[in-house]
Amino acid sequence: MPPENAHIVACKTLAPEIELVMRGRGADMPVTFVESGKHIWPDKLRDCIQESIDSVPAGKTILLAFGFCGNSMVGVQSRSHTLVMPRAADCIPLFLGSRKTREAYGIYTYFFTKGYLESESNILRDYERVMKKYGQKRSLRVMREMMKHYKTIAIVDTGAFDPGEVAEKVAPLAGLIDVPVSVVPGNLRIIDALLAGDWGEDEFLIIPGGSEISLEASLNLGPPQTG
Repeated sequence: MPPENAHIVACKTLAPEIELVMRGRGADMPVTFVESGKHIWPDKLRDCIQESIDSVPAGKTILLAFGFCGNSMVGVQSRSHTLVMPRAADCIPLFLGSRKTREAYGIYTYFFTKGYLESESNILRDYERVMKKYGQKRSLRVMREMMKHYKTIAIVDTGAFDPGEVAEKVAPLAGLIDVPVSVVPGNLRIIDALLAGDWGEDEFLIIPGGSEISLEASLNLGPPQTG
């Protein structure tokens, strides 16, 4: 069981999944969501996460529903709190259930969820911005260059949304860059374990009060979980 004084600080991209797991558990934890668009500026994301942590009353255990997201988590300070976060490079393993499952898809799969589709910054919004600035012909070249390494788009069916609706919205992009769209099974066991207090050392990093998240911690993800 999680401590009674737990407070969740989560990327807004994960909102549908966090809410689904909380409903399933009958949990009623306070949640602070951080806008996902800050991911493109690691320093700004770090500042927003720190501000969210600092706004939580002293002595709480804060459950961080994030991946390490590059260096954006490095330097985040626990202050008077205990921080708990998954050992994951980004949020994709939190949708799929393990790092091992994420690695099985390789580096050529571009993942979508409803939360990502609705986020401030995603590849579809980037295309819209480029289109307004440069027009269709040039924006198409830019988009194909940005996505040239991807061979498929995968909608992760986490059970928190209708994957068919997301696939329908993503289909035009897939057509532009000529890649297939598939729906793949999700698994929310990492989020469930985070909220349940099941913090195995191989899957979770625990940062005591008066400490900070280090670069070494962000690189030390350990062996892939067995999904």
